[in-house]
Amino acid sequence: MKEFQFVSGSEEETREIASLLSPLFRAGDVIVLDGELGAGKTCFVKGFAEARGCTGEVTSPTFSIANFYRTTGEEILHVDLYRVETTGEYEDLGLEDYFPRVVTLVEWGLKFPGWLDASLVVSFRREAGSDRRVMTFRCPGERLDVEKLASRLTLFPC
Repeated sequence: MKEFQFVSGSEEETREIASLLSPLFRAGDVIVLDGELGAGKTCFVKGFAEARGCTGEVTSPTFSIANFYRTTGEEILHVDLYRVETTGEYEDLGLEDYFPRVVTLVEWGLKFPGWLDASLVVSFRREAGSDRRVMTFRCPGERLDVEKLASRLTLFPC
């Protein structure tokens, strides 16, 4: 598995990074977003959804567990596993039935290691005393080319 890092200096940059990557994904892809509270996961989803033509409000589904967003292409399924305690509890929700028809972004998706078949894993780490976030991108499967992803982000050097 290859990986690369980029540093985001603001919420606007995090949204822009997500918007640059958004066109590379299609229905059936799962993006796992990992990082502490307030690290930028939902901000990333906002940029991703906006780039796909979503005009509705993008909010964290911490309490609803999942939100669907309409776009000009495939719908986006935004899942937050923060309050989900077990894989059985998540499976009971039946959200995986939608995965083949939507692009799925899952916050706290590394909570259950090896459980989700991710096309991309984005880990967010806040730098102490700063608004900067180090974003680590990993492509665990064969679907995405890590060099192609990295080349899309040439505007944001490490």
